[in-house]
Amino acid sequence: MSIDGDMNLTCRQCGREFVFTESEQDFYNLKGFLPPSRCRECRSLAENHNHNHNHACAQCGTKLEKEAPVFCTACLKNTQLALERKVRQGEKAAKTAQAKLKTTEFRKAELEDTLYQTEQMVAELELKVNNLSQDLEKAREAYVASAWIKPQLQGIEERLKALESTQYESNQRIFEIIHTMQERYENTGLFDIIKRSLIPYRGQGT
Repeated sequence: MSIDGDMNLTCRQCGREFVFTESEQDFYNLKGFLPPSRCRECRSLAENHNHNHNHACAQCGTKLEKEAPVFCTACLKNTQLALERKVRQGEKAAKTAQAKLKTTEFRKAELEDTLYQTEQMVAELELKVNNLSQDLEKAREAYVASAWIKPQLQGIEERLKALESTQYESNQRIFEIIHTMQERYENTGLFDIIKRSLIPYRGQGT
């Protein structure tokens, strides 16, 4: 339980609760120490006892030789291991954050490229729609124009058919005349042909 950053801990020696203040927490974290396991009174008694006798570890209470460090070798090693573990965890978290940042930047670049391609596609579609609109307008104008052109084309087509029929009939008549003339000349001798050709001149002489 904590109040305004303070923590309530239980002393392992006397069993009473004691306050581990926020400033003490900052000091312990700065030094890389673990939270104290005994209250201040018990620690003071231990320190006084150590001054008169031997020193004791502030963490586990193990008796130390005179002028030895506050922590015993085992607790100091554990503290160092805990600190190294925190450092490794921090490095791992930093690498993970860096990898996420690179991934985010890569995805951002991909999104920007996709957005650019999408804008290009939209521009091309707008151009195609504009061209189709123009073609549709031309087709509509052509359809409107064909409303009066179509009857004229039909009239021209009918006239062409009539001319073709007239030409066919004329050709048939010409063929018939030629055939008749051929028959006449085949049944007429050379003397009769010369005689017929001289008839107009006789008329002129008379």
